[in-house]
Amino acid sequence: EADIHPDDWFLTCHFVDDMVMPGTLMYDCCVQTLRIFLMRIGWVAEHDTVCYEPVLGVSSALRCRGPVTRATKVVTYELHVKEMGYGPEPYVIADALMYGDGEKIVRFIDMSLMMTGTTKAQLDDLWNASGSRTAQVASEPNNQIAVTPIGEIAASPNPKPAIYDYDRILAFSVGNPSEAFGEPYRVFDQERRIARLPGPPFQFLDRVTEVHAEPWELNSKGWIECQYDVPPDAWYFAANRQRSMPFAVLLEIALQPCGWLAAYKGSALSSQQDLKFRNLDGDAILYREVFPDAGTLTVRARMTQVSKAGGMLIQKFDMQVWQGTQIIYDGNTAFGFFTKEALARQVGINDPASKCHVPSDAECARAKPIKWEFCAPDTPDDAENIAPDERQPGGAMLPSRAFRMIDRVELFVPDGGSNGLGFIRGTKDVEPAEWFFAAHFYQDPVCPGSLGLESMLQLLKIVAIERFGSEFVSKCHFTPNVVGARHTWSYRGQIIPDNHRVEVCANITSIESGDVTHDGSDPLCTIRANGWLSVDGITIYEMGEFGVTLVPNGQK
Repeated sequence: EADIHPDDWFLTCHFVDDMVMPGTLMYDCCVQTLRIFLMRIGWVAEHDTVCYEPVLGVSSALRCRGPVTRATKVVTYELHVKEMGYGPEPYVIADALMYGDGEKIVRFIDMSLMMTGTTKAQLDDLWNASGSRTAQVASEPNNQIAVTPIGEIAASPNPKPAIYDYDRILAFSVGNPSEAFGEPYRVFDQERRIARLPGPPFQFLDRVTEVHAEPWELNSKGWIECQYDVPPDAWYFAANRQRSMPFAVLLEIALQPCGWLAAYKGSALSSQQDLKFRNLDGDAILYREVFPDAGTLTVRARMTQVSKAGGMLIQKFDMQVWQGTQIIYDGNTAFGFFTKEALARQVGINDPASKCHVPSDAECARAKPIKWEFCAPDTPDDAENIAPDERQPGGAMLPSRAFRMIDRVELFVPDGGSNGLGFIRGTKDVEPAEWFFAAHFYQDPVCPGSLGLESMLQLLKIVAIERFGSEFVSKCHFTPNVVGARHTWSYRGQIIPDNHRVEVCANITSIESGDVTHDGSDPLCTIRANGWLSVDGITIYEMGEFGVTLVPNGQK
């Protein structure tokens, strides 16, 4: 389509007393439409010797039955492709129609184009080598894995201009939703409540840089690109007391754009009742750790499914986190919109008795007591004030109170569990004043599911220290999760300030250990486990194949 304006140059010059669009230009616009189509399907080249030309020997017919005048508002071009092939140069033959304000005014029969200067083989070689259909994940050079990216080209390694800036994102998190998305959400400024993004210090979304989706259209079409600039002195590095970004933070970086896209498409307007937004499931792979010098991370999120039943709205997404031009985290996830009443009826994971290991009396008798001392910083605000030389003390350390999600380790059986490799259980008291309730979410305090997953990973760090000894692990650092392996999670409930006690269990499924190789390139050990989290006696989280790896100090 093209909008027509009374002062367009092609009207004012043709003719001075009878202003109409030249017929030759009308025909050429049909050809331009065909060229756009061919470029969109990949008929492009990188050499200036290649060009589009009419196919020799093909006769065409042109018929014009109406003008484009100063009164015309919009013209539309329509193509019907009749033949495509290679001889050996790529060629196409098509019919075209042109409409003026909805009326057919031009017909172009047997319009043709060929790409002189190239062949099908050269087009195939161009696309196979371009990397636009696949992207390399961050991994060892001899172990590259191709992943289909969201979008047709790799993400930019640099910060990009914002379409929706930080102030508008913050307005959605803790301010007026209408300032973030416009008039349709004004009702949520005062009268109603909307599902929010997390706010600081748990907001990890700085700007939206690309939007390939229609606003207010609740369908499974479209994707967005967002960016987050990793502060080298971010509070979570000091709070976690490790060299790399905690898993919970990386997961939030991947998930928060999904929440923004759900809001952009008008999900909150699908019901007359106020809805709450909750993550339900996920399946992903971590390909590389994120360190303080990471710079800008780019996230792409694509909505793949929307379904509504029984007052609930379920949405599924693909998600990818890029560092530079490589994918470092890739997976898919599901979210749901629920009423307050529906969430209050949480029943937890289906049939937990068949999944969760219950330690026997004999295992309990063999259990070792574990003491874990609390240490500073106590809150994210305190963590920001830690001296630079104290932020990463070195070694495989346990997190500080600011990021600690386990109060006590009640049970550790080194040879327990269903595999005889170990079983550990920890607990946490729910404290309504904890910082994450205020940050996640405004007007809807709930413990982030990502921190629940982090609690299991913290138990596995304790298992590693107990198994290999504190002196040994002091020469290493913990990865946030196992690199290069798939992990899964499911949530079927929530932790809110009214709850009292959280219990987290991990059943060890594998332990891989060995000495450092001559070049120091191999990790010392990897511990994997399945886990479960319960609140006040109801099992609400299930985690599959989570784990930690000990990596030698000085190695990334």
